[in-house]
Amino acid sequence: MKTRQYESLVKKRCRSGDLTFPKALLFFDDLLHYRDPKPSIITFNFLLTSMVRMDNLSTRYPAILSLFNRLARPRGIPPDVYTYSICMDCCTRANQVGLAFVLLGRLLKQRLKANPAVFNPLLKGLCRNNRITEAAAMVFDKMPKLGCTPNVISYNTLIKGYCSAGKISSATELLEKMIGEYDDLKPNVITFNTVIDGLCKEGSVSKAFGLFEQMHSVGVLPDTVTYTTLINGLCKQGAVEKALELLDCMASKGLEPVIVTYTTLVDGLCKKGLLEDPGKLLQYIIYKGHKPNVVTYNAVIDALCKREEIEKAQKLLRDMISRGVRPDVVTYNTIMDGLCKMNKL
Repeated sequence: MKTRQYESLVKKRCRSGDLTFPKALLFFDDLLHYRDPKPSIITFNFLLTSMVRMDNLSTRYPAILSLFNRLARPRGIPPDVYTYSICMDCCTRANQVGLAFVLLGRLLKQRLKANPAVFNPLLKGLCRNNRITEAAAMVFDKMPKLGCTPNVISYNTLIKGYCSAGKISSATELLEKMIGEYDDLKPNVITFNTVIDGLCKEGSVSKAFGLFEQMHSVGVLPDTVTYTTLINGLCKQGAVEKALELLDCMASKGLEPVIVTYTTLVDGLCKKGLLEDPGKLLQYIIYKGHKPNVVTYNAVIDALCKREEIEKAQKLLRDMISRGVRPDVVTYNTIMDGLCKMNKL
């Protein structure tokens, strides 16, 4: 088979989603043996990207880096910026941030021009390891010095890092700068959703709604994640009626709730005792084409047990199992507690 034909075959298998790690290794080895003409680095990037997205990366990253080194040998296929970014992403996903920095050094030594695709995996790795100060220095200092302008993904990654570290004020401040100071870099729905989630988790739901209103003024449309996050925040504060109003607003915008949205509402309604028949809402969720998860079932089972409707709770447990949802320790403990309180154990 000729080089270009084989490259087409490899790309097709990568796109198929059924490529295995051993098969990818064989493809890689075969490609390296083609000489006239040599395969494009783009094909190798396809393969490496597919391999990085496979399971068990924590044990497979050395093999991927070995493949990268084979490309970089004399008479090999010189890696480009995207090859480096793929392998740096591999390192940070495997929690090997130090190796990712080694690759950055090699890239700069090769005089390749770094772009945000190179730095963004590093930012994710730093933030994942709670090295927020270093991540901020990379965005505001190192990247500009190397002639690389951070993009919205760079800022979103840093904002998520701030939120994960509990630095919500820093995240909010950076979002405000993106809105008011950066003409060529505007926040997107992911930016807003990240900060709204951080605010809701710290209990500042009113501030989260302030951002929700601000989204419209800057031309960013809220999505299902936005509404679900706010509904969850309201339910955790016991404002279930307002959460239901927001659900209606969501539907009026043509946005379909997801199972997480319904689960949040089921839990909130059940805890406040606002459902006459908790099982009926569960049947409605199934009717709408959603598959309730263990958290959804647990909320309804808990509500039934508190109402001393233990037979209905047990029936729901059987229904849950028949639908392929595996009960967890919370499910069984709730049923056992309900049986004990009714002296039926």
